[in-house]
Amino acid sequence: MISLPRTAERYRSPPPTTHHTRPHARSPPRLPLFCASALLLFATRSTTIRIPRMGFTVLAVRQISRCWRSGLVFLLAVGMAVSCHENAPAPPPDQAATTDSPRSPFPTLPAGVILQTSHRATRAEREAIENKLKGTINDLTNSHLVVHGSPIQVNIIHAEDALAASAIHESLLAIKPAPFCLRDGLTIVEYVGQHVDEPLAIKTSYELGYLHKPKRIRYRITAQLATIDTADYMACNRLSNQFLTANAAPKGSTSKEIGELAARFTFSKSLALRSPTLAPTLSNYQFEPTDDNRTLDAARVVVTFPGTSVRHGVPFVTTTAEVTVEDTGLSQPGVTPGPELTSPTSAWPSQSVDIRSLAHQITRGSSTNVGKAQAILDWLTPGKNIHYSGQTGSRWGTLKVIHQKFGHCWDFSDCFVTLCRAAGVPSRQVAGWLYGSSGHVWAEYYTDDNRWQQVDPTGGGPVECGIYHIPLFATEDGEMPIVYLAMPTIKVIADR
Repeated sequence: MISLPRTAERYRSPPPTTHHTRPHARSPPRLPLFCASALLLFATRSTTIRIPRMGFTVLAVRQISRCWRSGLVFLLAVGMAVSCHENAPAPPPDQAATTDSPRSPFPTLPAGVILQTSHRATRAEREAIENKLKGTINDLTNSHLVVHGSPIQVNIIHAEDALAASAIHESLLAIKPAPFCLRDGLTIVEYVGQHVDEPLAIKTSYELGYLHKPKRIRYRITAQLATIDTADYMACNRLSNQFLTANAAPKGSTSKEIGELAARFTFSKSLALRSPTLAPTLSNYQFEPTDDNRTLDAARVVVTFPGTSVRHGVPFVTTTAEVTVEDTGLSQPGVTPGPELTSPTSAWPSQSVDIRSLAHQITRGSSTNVGKAQAILDWLTPGKNIHYSGQTGSRWGTLKVIHQKFGHCWDFSDCFVTLCRAAGVPSRQVAGWLYGSSGHVWAEYYTDDNRWQQVDPTGGGPVECGIYHIPLFATEDGEMPIVYLAMPTIKVIADR
């Protein structure tokens, strides 16, 4: 890992002009690197857990790349070389950074990617690192970004020539394999962070243009899903978190908490997933224990089981799903929606006088489904009328969210569907996983050319549904209980 002291040239981004799917993550403290390396050594000997900050999320077990452990000696050496500069006086003019004023290393960034801070190395600092990496460096920056809500440090090295680029890349590959280290011509990119796993590194390379971003991906997702009949939706995320805590520390005292939360649910021997016919290519679902019946409707397939596995009194099945997504976010046409897709439900009170008045106000001047949906997305831009805050994984209910003016992704999705239906736009809810991030809830509406278009209300429109939104669940009436008993595993099995 390459880290620069505070004396390096510093760029701090202005407040973003667009809103994204998560609140900004705080930049990590800039400790001298030899201290940080010692902390990392300690961290790799323990199991820790974090709670992602996006909508319907569950605890993510920290995935420490094995390359970090093998690279600690290198980290210590480089850290000692540069951290001694931490409290030194400013370098003389001939040793200052090559630029006259701080500038962003990323002139443009796509929606959902936020630059927080960036540090450019001085000549002296570059020379210290050149000795370790065995190649001449023309420019070096450390930048802290947030990519779709997940923090990541991006170190960018611009080598003097191809020979230097090859030497630097080989030096870094010895301690950090792809996709955490890659080369693009004379540029070498390294990804760093406590919670940076392979999906986040790949996604960052797609978004920054270092890897070709595919138009279609087929994922394989393996998840342990509770079979639920009725749910206290405010407890779904908390129950998932308790299971993940129990998995990390099985001898802990989580059984009592799981039992108390589970009492707020009724369980069954069935599971509802998104219809396999809605994906660009047919989705494939397999289960353990095996199922004995599948009932398909327009949005869902309801799968029943003769028996289930049980953990801490909660029944579940292990689900392996292969799902294809495209960059358009379009679903297959399927059945033409009937009047029930613009009708109110207990979750989506589109008949409310206040809701109808608000929907009319938001969509005034729009006569098409697309125009109305875009107007509602714009109104839902986080921080504009409703703030992205409060209890993680909340589902307060549409009326309460609009009144209190805050919520998380399930709340934004509920508001979108309710307002769309009040405006006469057929709509329904979708949930699943955001690749490289966490669990998530979004929505889809019926377009004027008879297609279902997935949209992400939490992003307010600029963050489009595409190859990262992996749909596993759908509902046309608002009932969609989701509880994970373990962290899902997600693999890319095909792309183009």
